[in-house]
Amino acid sequence: MAVVWSADRDGVHYEVRQAGKTLRLYANGIQHSEFHPGRLLTGSVWDLLWLPALLHEPSQCRRVLVLGLGGGSLIPPLRRLLDPEILMAVELDAPHLEVAREVFAIESFGVDTWLADARLWLQAYDGPPFDLIIEDLFAPSNDQVTRAVAADPEWFACLADNLTPTGTLVMNFGDWQEYRDSPVAADWPLAEHGFASRFRLSCSDCHNAVMAFTREPARSIHLRRRIANTPELNGFLAKRRLDYHIRQLD
Repeated sequence: MAVVWSADRDGVHYEVRQAGKTLRLYANGIQHSEFHPGRLLTGSVWDLLWLPALLHEPSQCRRVLVLGLGGGSLIPPLRRLLDPEILMAVELDAPHLEVAREVFAIESFGVDTWLADARLWLQAYDGPPFDLIIEDLFAPSNDQVTRAVAADPEWFACLADNLTPTGTLVMNFGDWQEYRDSPVAADWPLAEHGFASRFRLSCSDCHNAVMAFTREPARSIHLRRRIANTPELNGFLAKRRLDYHIRQLD
C-alpha cells in the first residue's frame, strides 16, 4: 500500500495510503476515512452512517448536514443515493479537510465545507433545519476510537433543534458500551425531542455503535426493502460488500 500524502501537525502523523483506486486516511495509525471514486460501499462503519437515510424515502432528504467530515467518505453515497438540494459538512481538523478537498476532491460532489468546531458551528447556526444530520465526531489525536464530543443532553438538544419535524439524526459511538454509558441511551431523548423510533446499526468490521433517531415512525424492513430496490446496492458485488446489522430499540 503506497503512501501518497503525509503530514505532521500538532503531534499527529497523517497519511493517505493507496491500494488500487482505494484511498485511506490515517491519523496516528488509526483509519479515519476511506474513498474510492467509483464505489459507494466501504464494507465498514462509513456505510452505517448514511444507511439510516434509507429508512424513509430518499427524496425526503433535501437538506443534509455532516458534522465530522473526515476525508469525506460519506459524500459520494449521499450525493448519488439522496442527491440533496443542500449538502453541508463541518470538519475541525485542518489536515482532514485538506485531504478531503485536495486528495479526495469531494467538492466536485457539490458539498459546501467549513473548517470549524462542529459544536460551536451548530450552536451559532441560524438557517433552515436539516432533514438529515450525521454526527461523526472523533478526534484524530485519540489513540482509541472514542467520541470527541460528549453525547450530553445539551448537545443532543442542539442537534434535535436543527432537525425538521420529519428529520433523522445519526450519531456514531466508539462501541455499544460508550453509547450505553451516555445520557442519550435513556428514554428522554425520544420523549422530549419528538423522536418516534431509535435504531442501532453495526457491522462485523468494527466495534462502533451507530445510532439513528427518526421523528417519523420507521421499521428496519423499510431499510432492507429500499436496499433491495436500489440498483447500486442490490447487485452481487454490492451485496458482498454491504455488511450491516440493524436493530430497532423502540
